[in-house]
Amino acid sequence: MTDAPQADASGAGPANSRVGGVMRPAGLSWAVFEFARNPYFMLIVTYVFPPYFAQYIVGDPVIGQATVADATGWAGVIGALTAPLLGAMMDKGGRRKPVMALFIGMLVVSGLSLWFSTPGSVDAAGVFLPPAGGLGLYGTMMFLVLGFVGYSYSEMMHNAMLRGSGRPEALSQISGAGIGLGQFSSAIALGGLAVVGLALPALGSAESGYVLQRGAGPFVALWLLVFVIPFFIYVPDGSPPGGTWTEAARQIFSKDGKLNPLAAATGVIGYFKGLFRQFPETMKYLLACLIFKDGIIALLALGGVLSSGVLGWGFVENVLYGIWASVFATIGGLWLAGVMDRAYGPRKSIMIQLALLVITMAIALGTTQQSILYGLMPASQIVHGAGVFDTLADVFYLAMIAVVAMLAAANISTSRYMIVVLAPKDRVAEFYGLFAISSTATVWLGPFLTSWATRAFNDQRIGFSPVLLLLAIGLGLMFLLKPTTGDRGTLAAAGPGGH
Repeated sequence: MTDAPQADASGAGPANSRVGGVMRPAGLSWAVFEFARNPYFMLIVTYVFPPYFAQYIVGDPVIGQATVADATGWAGVIGALTAPLLGAMMDKGGRRKPVMALFIGMLVVSGLSLWFSTPGSVDAAGVFLPPAGGLGLYGTMMFLVLGFVGYSYSEMMHNAMLRGSGRPEALSQISGAGIGLGQFSSAIALGGLAVVGLALPALGSAESGYVLQRGAGPFVALWLLVFVIPFFIYVPDGSPPGGTWTEAARQIFSKDGKLNPLAAATGVIGYFKGLFRQFPETMKYLLACLIFKDGIIALLALGGVLSSGVLGWGFVENVLYGIWASVFATIGGLWLAGVMDRAYGPRKSIMIQLALLVITMAIALGTTQQSILYGLMPASQIVHGAGVFDTLADVFYLAMIAVVAMLAAANISTSRYMIVVLAPKDRVAEFYGLFAISSTATVWLGPFLTSWATRAFNDQRIGFSPVLLLLAIGLGLMFLLKPTTGDRGTLAAAGPGGH
């Protein structure tokens, strides 16, 4: 099948020759957006900045994990209260790219500001002294929340613009390419930090003020500004003809031509009830997404703090760990998701991915510096002479994380593609907006549960257990869905493009 011009997938008029498959400018640029944005998540949300924040701003790994979870949770609360309104306005609003530029600006400001998150110190008696200057604890949390919210908003807008980035049967491939390129860019960014950290270890130490850890923020901000350019040039805006954000807001907050937010809210409730009556399977899927995607987000956001505290990994180990996970996540997004979707269909693939994630992460949580499998096997012995990740516990944990990373990336790609299979063809954009809302409506739940459990049990591993509970509940809800055409293994609804 060729990439000949066709009707614009966004419904905004005839498409130009840039729209087609994954290698056309629109599809490739949509995917490259994740190449531009994903290092922010991997460096600032997961692997580099959170361990630094927990150890040198908060001063305690356990309380640090809970505090990072708090920041993620409050960002989720803001997203839950505002993202549904943004989603409701998106299909009626004006040009999307200027609004996306605002969300990108939130990420850039967050990244640049984290340079000023200076560390605390330890006095002669070994007592941790919180930072006396810079952003301090709450200032740092404020800019982390700003970045987390900007990341969620940009993801929501990016997902909504997928439909206009290529022909319908190529959207699965474009979605998977975005996941893979995002992970690949993270591996490159983390690799650069690892090289610098190994060559100039003083830059990641107290003597330099932890330049590498704080510098990760400005680095990802500049990376984003450079690589996001193709998205704004080539991806169709996809806004409805004649739509304006002012008019969209008026429709959302008005009833019978008058400003009446309460009546409008009642109308939204009626709207969702109508969707459950008309499209019960699609809405049951979105309900499952509401739960298991929260678990996936918490798993990714808090993984770096967990490994740093439980296994005692430092800056170099955390960066190399991030590269390792990103490489396997790239495999998951670019290869595993497609293989599973073709073999089982997206519904069964999601169920298998969630089940294996719960099992694998439960095994991984049985790892400490001294043992694996919850104390059944000693694991502090040195197993190789590389000087890094050299104990059996380190090697075993990395093996488990390789599986987790592949499954998580495959799940992100497959769950996004499932909308194409389930949604009515004339309302795909609307349901992508609802899918994006499902990423934000309860995103506070996993972090707050993790924060509570970590503080209640004073244990990072037990504190992480609510993540597994959310994945398991999401898996249970997936059993409520009826089999789809794609469950026969052919993805008939997707056409020949497939994953």
